Amino acid sequence: MPRPNKRKKHTTSMNERRSIESLASKDSEQSGSEEDVTIKIDDDIDHINFEDPSILNDISDLFSFCKQQINTRFISTLVYMSLRHFGHSWRETDNFMKEIGAMTAETSKKWAHVLVNSDLDEFTTDERGGKRGDSFWDNYRDLELEAKDFVFAECSKKESSFTAEKLAKFIDDRFYELTKLKKNTQQLVRSVESCKLDLRRFGAKYTANTGRPYFLGHERKDVVKHREQFIEYFTEHQDDFYTITNDTPPQWKNPTGEPTVLLLCFPDFSMIGHDESTYKSGEISAKRWIMTDNAPFYNKGKGNSVMRSDFLVMHPSSPFFTLTDKEFEKALKKYPDLNDNGLNLNYERNSASATMNVGGDNYMDNPIVL
Repeated sequence: MPRPNKRKKHTTSMNERRSIESLASKDSEQSGSEEDVTIKIDDDIDHINFEDPSILNDISDLFSFCKQQINTRFISTLVYMSLRHFGHSWRETDNFMKEIGAMTAETSKKWAHVLVNSDLDEFTTDERGGKRGDSFWDNYRDLELEAKDFVFAECSKKESSFTAEKLAKFIDDRFYELTKLKKNTQQLVRSVESCKLDLRRFGAKYTANTGRPYFLGHERKDVVKHREQFIEYFTEHQDDFYTITNDTPPQWKNPTGEPTVLLLCFPDFSMIGHDESTYKSGEISAKRWIMTDNAPFYNKGKGNSVMRSDFLVMHPSSPFFTLTDKEFEKALKKYPDLNDNGLNLNYERNSASATMNVGGDNYMDNPIVL
């Protein structure tokens, strides 16, 4: 097939531009009303810290969505040229584009060269051709409903361990169960990036985990005071404790002063006569996926609770804290309360492990713990 001459190519290009201009005039009328709406909404928009590293998650999700709507080359080149225009270095630009899932800076630079030094037709030529297949969910409607139910259940849990990776794994497992196919590849049938978009489409939102359990969100002054005293004492006497280094693997660091055994307390709470549980702080994260209308945490009122504390010894000899009968008898002489269950503390024999009935407004302070 002979190539079109320059005159015909120029005429075609001019006709396309006229069509674009006619559409642009209509779009400008619509955009004007959209701007009015945006201005009204802006009054109630909260401040966004665009320097927060977590904002990259939102940018990456938006970029993944754009890649489904438009050629990746176009949006990648636009981002590359914009960042370079505002003075960002090539290395900074390349790192950012890799973070959000765009083309590399090197590839984007080549297409920017085509756009600037050649013509728009060459830049916009899409040689991929062919008809794109149907959406994954168009072929597996039942699996989509299962995925929605799974997301709703996971986002409703109190622990904040749910991720897009878990959704991708769930979809992958259910896909092979439903289709009876044998999995012979490590690749997921639904990528993590696509699952992030699915989460947003299902109604989930990756946002700050502002809803915290009662004991984290409403600390009393005496609680803060006891914690500060404990930390201050430890930092001033850390040479007297057995500690570990930050090496991989960590190594024991023996005390230089008079050795002191450090007890680590891991409290676990379960509510009695209450409709919700209280979880330890290790299950809390700064941001998490939640359903806006089904937030998992609510501020708790007063209630009766039972606290169970597990003690570990910060000592290289053993992770368990127990005494022999002779050692325990000796300990009782100094701490007779270890044998007294009248203070709502129920000690396990030969140890400092205990359960206690906290009640509605009590706190296990340092004298009780230590």
